This record gives sequence, C-alpha cells and structure tokens, in this order.
Amino acid sequence: MQNKKMIAMFAPYVSEESIARIEKVLRGRWIGQGPLVDEFEHTVEKAVGITKAVAVNCSSSALRLALDISGVGPGDEVITTPMTCTMTNHPILEQYATPVFADIQPETGNIDPTDVERRITYRTKAIVCCHWAGYPCDLEELNRIANRHSLPVIEDASEAFGAIYRGRPIGGISRFTAFSFQAIQLITAGEGGMLIALDPADAQEARTKRWYGIDRERRKPNILGYYDFDVLKVGYGYHLTNIAAAIGLANLTSLEAQQARRQSLALRYREAFMDVRGIALMRSDDDRISSNHFFAMHVERRDDFCRMMSDNGIQVSVVHNRNDIYTVFGGTRSDLPQLERFSRSYIGLPLHMHLTEDDVAYIIQVVQSGW
Repeated sequence: MQNKKMIAMFAPYVSEESIARIEKVLRGRWIGQGPLVDEFEHTVEKAVGITKAVAVNCSSSALRLALDISGVGPGDEVITTPMTCTMTNHPILEQYATPVFADIQPETGNIDPTDVERRITYRTKAIVCCHWAGYPCDLEELNRIANRHSLPVIEDASEAFGAIYRGRPIGGISRFTAFSFQAIQLITAGEGGMLIALDPADAQEARTKRWYGIDRERRKPNILGYYDFDVLKVGYGYHLTNIAAAIGLANLTSLEAQQARRQSLALRYREAFMDVRGIALMRSDDDRISSNHFFAMHVERRDDFCRMMSDNGIQVSVVHNRNDIYTVFGGTRSDLPQLERFSRSYIGLPLHMHLTEDDVAYIIQVVQSGW
C-alpha cells in the first residue's frame, strides 16, 4: 500500500495574488508598517464580523499585549491550558507571572471550565484558553466564571480563525482574542498575528504599545522632519509589516473556500473512522464550528499507528506537547489526570488545501487497514 509521495501533515496555502501584491509592496516606499496594515485590519474585521483588530508580528505578541493591558505582572497568576503550543504560555512568563495549568477535556483537548474555577485564587489575574485544533472552547462557561471573579478571558485562537461558537465568530466573544497568520495557519501572512479587543480603550492601548508606546495616530509632524509626541507607557516592537499584510490580504480572499474544503475533509474523516477499531473520535457539538486546523483523534497503540502511517508515506503528528513537561514551566504535574489520559493517545492527521481527493482516499484506506 506504499504511496509514491510523502503526504505532509501541514502545508502553507499561498494564493497567486499574494505573490503579485508582495512585488508591488517591494517596489514601493512602504515595506514596514503602512497603509496595507490598516487595510488588513479592516478586512479581518469584515471577514469575521468583529471590530477593533490590531495587527501585530505574531500571535504570541498579541497575547503579551492582552496580558499587559489586563494588568498581569510580577507575583500574579494566570490560569491557562497545558495542551497548546508553548507560544501560548511564554507571554505569561514574560510578564513575570506564573502559569497555573488547569486540566483539559480529553474529548476535545480544550481547557476544562470546571477545573479552571477551582484553581482561582486571590493572585489570579486572567484566564487563557486555546481552541485545540481550531475547535472552540466552552466560552460561555469560561466567561461566566471569569465574570464572577472579575477576570478577563484571553483566547488563543491561533488555530481557530473563522471558527464559530453558538452562532458568534471567534473573536467577538471574550475581552481579548489572539489570531495567528503564521505559515501553516488557515490564512497565512508568512508570519503575523492580530489582537481583537472588544473594548475600544483596550484596542487603542494595544495600538500604542505595539509601536514602542508611541501613539502614531495622534503624533504631530514637525519642521525637523520628525514628530512631536510623548511616550507614557512601556511599549514593544510588535508591529506588522506591509509585506506580511499584503500576503494576508490576498490570502483572505480564499477564506470561504478554505472553510468549506476543510469542513468537507473533516466530515469525510469522521464518517470513515467512526467504526474503525482502535479509534475514538473527538467531540463535535452542533453549537460550534471548528476551523479544522488539523484532524485530531485518539488511537490505541499510538506508536504502532504512527510507524504504520510513516511507512505508508503519511505524516501524522501530536502537533504540540503538554507544556507542563518543560522545565521553564515547572516540570510535569501530577494533578492533571485528563491531560495525562489525552496525552497518551491523541494524534493529528493532515487536513489542508494541498490534499488531493486521491490523497484523502489513500489516508482513509491506510487508517482503515489497521495497525
């Protein structure tokens, strides 16, 4: 059953239009942050029905800004998920705060709201959640808990651009949401991110902080060829370039087509693997729509499964490790039983725009053949 080519786990999707737009930018005078960044922000707002988008250089920067604006600092605690990319939790350390890992739901990979609430203390200053593989968290429950304790919810939606929760787009629910436009995301800008802040004051502060604390919109040009302004707060070099914005703008035109294609592929996988021995599918509720960044499922004898898939030319991946295993986050925890269960058996399958119909049929055939 050996396939002639290797089927990649992830593959960037870049439109031909983006190539032309990059050339135009490179031949112009604005290659750093310029008008295209503003256009990118407005186009993202329209695409997902939200307001107050602030473009940044990566989603980790967006999370750092959200934590900073929320007042997270030394000695504080942030309740967060251990099942994510490390970029979700590094910004907490950058604020000299402590990540407090809550357990997850083994049937989704997302943070468990019940476990979140029991870990809240007087030191808690924020709750961070991540939409695993693009499947929305239980945002109503999380925000209800957060409101009871006067805490902000910060969504790491790096893998969930275009996802829907109970009829509302991800990005329009919690106080802060961070999107990613990194190379392998549904919409790529090569690299980049976006912070969505529902409060206009939060959005304005983020705009100022992303450019070294300088309010670029209100500074005044002077006769010396510079600007008159004051810097009131510490800022960062988190701005996006026109080059990245050009790529993102062009690729945004493919959003609906990508969403439809990914949903179709995910449905095919679910139907094909529903009764396969040794596979347990993740939960898929009717009240939310995943962005389907990849297809996650549980498999028995995972090492054997991965070896079999590799032997047949198909890349699979756990995508991210549980963060608590890393020394920088304190080392492996023993009070996360569902995370332990999840980590032993989950795996991701390829789900992207470069998969052909033959590729999908082949992947299904290989999995159904057993391991």
